Amino acid sequence: MFDFAHIPFSRFGRFLTLSIMDGAVWLRLVQGGDLKPSLGRLCRITVGEGEVVWTLAPDLLTAETSAGRVEFTIGEGERLHLRGQGVPVTFALEGSRYDYAYRTPQGEHCLVAAYENTRLLPRVTKGQVEVTGDWRRDHADNVAMTFDGADGFEGTIDLFPAVLPTSTGETFDQARARSAAEFADWLSRAPKGGQPEARTLAAYILWANTVPASGALTRPAVFMSKNHMINIWSWDNAFSALGVAAMDPALAFDQFAAIFDHQHPSGLLPDFVNDREASFAFTKPPVHGWAILRLIEDHPGWLTEDRRAALLPWLERQLSYWLTHARKDASQLPAYFHGNDSGWDNASFFAEGGPVVSPDLPSFLILTCDCLARLDPARAAHWQDEAAKLMALLLTLWTGETFGTRLASDPDRLRTDDSLIGFMPLLLGARLPREMEERLTRRLSQGWITAWGPATERPQSPLYEADGYWRGPIWAPTTMLLWDGLRRQNRPNLAADIARRFCRLCETSGMAENFDALTGQGLRDRAFAWTSAAYLVLADWLAHDPEGLSR
Repeated sequence: MFDFAHIPFSRFGRFLTLSIMDGAVWLRLVQGGDLKPSLGRLCRITVGEGEVVWTLAPDLLTAETSAGRVEFTIGEGERLHLRGQGVPVTFALEGSRYDYAYRTPQGEHCLVAAYENTRLLPRVTKGQVEVTGDWRRDHADNVAMTFDGADGFEGTIDLFPAVLPTSTGETFDQARARSAAEFADWLSRAPKGGQPEARTLAAYILWANTVPASGALTRPAVFMSKNHMINIWSWDNAFSALGVAAMDPALAFDQFAAIFDHQHPSGLLPDFVNDREASFAFTKPPVHGWAILRLIEDHPGWLTEDRRAALLPWLERQLSYWLTHARKDASQLPAYFHGNDSGWDNASFFAEGGPVVSPDLPSFLILTCDCLARLDPARAAHWQDEAAKLMALLLTLWTGETFGTRLASDPDRLRTDDSLIGFMPLLLGARLPREMEERLTRRLSQGWITAWGPATERPQSPLYEADGYWRGPIWAPTTMLLWDGLRRQNRPNLAADIARRFCRLCETSGMAENFDALTGQGLRDRAFAWTSAAYLVLADWLAHDPEGLSR
């Protein structure tokens, strides 16, 4: 499962990353977000000549050829340690308009990746480093640094924007030992369920995908990936929080705060945040009340008074946004303006465009009211009254067999979709009339649950696509929401069955962004945080053997 072809090498609290992209190995600094074409690529890495075998572990990346080997580990700050024997390793700047290299006043080489706003300073304690470049009037072409030595080499590369950070003189072995110890401690606190290698991989991805507070990132953030999706999104963060809560309760809170710190005065949350910016072109579904309720339930000590004081106004403003700005008046349900707002970007219920009224949104807002009542007991009656009003409006989406969707522009036409979205009201537990719950669970068995778990679009649907993003593949967040909904409906057998299928999927195909619903093949990004989080939570639940259901 630790396949460097898909899983980047990084460390908790670092932007520094080594990964394979476009058939090459790159030294990267995953800053600036996923809309930046370079995705943080600084240098193409070449190890000797001929075939290279890469081996990944949480604390060490090794490159081996027939002539020798090079090892990499990550030390203090954004510092890469490397050492080798028998083969050189070259780091070639990707190349932008003003890349160049110079010598510092102390006589050390410094390379400048101008477009990436990053300086790279190589040093050696053994062997030598050669820096090359062809000067071209106001920049240099082919800027590269090569580490080598007749008796091997050992050195570091510091990545920094302006002034070289101070160093404690940590050696390669010391850096590796510290990284290994930090990960071992993290893993020791991870939920104990699941297959050992899959559990370790899930824990590693959450650990390695975490970046420090920097720029617009006001808190340490779990990026979805350090492959391509180098942001924190405002519903992904809720699932990451659930995944890391056992290992680091403060980090779990930070996942909410990193988004809510940028909340618009209207209550609107940004679509995503990275170190450079917060984007409001889209938003995401308000799952945060649901997630906070789950954290309070599963980790009773998590909700401190300071956290309660922060969460209460955040959620109150969020609820106000959806009830004020996403609908015409209080007689109507709020709508998603675009598929991206729903989190199900291209799902079939947006096949005719938007805005769309869908059953998940009022369900999440009802749970937000429940969460506010928990956080604000003095006004619990007010929040429950708001929930009751939303519940009455949600029931207007009932078709007799499922919850449908409507185009806001065509309110008299209630559509019955083949999307999994219709099952999200199961999250409402006892609020949902028993007859509706029974019809929904009966309908769920009519094609949505494959051998691997719940497909986001029923495979028999004419709109189903095997690799259609939200038109068929299995996703971790929807699986987790459905699992929790079934638990709330006192359907533990069906909840356990879905949890087992999803865990087997991750144990077979890794922590992919999503999965082919029929074959189980991992799709798109293969080192995804919310998949890892869902695996740890579901595997832990099964390991606790609720009512003997995991047997």
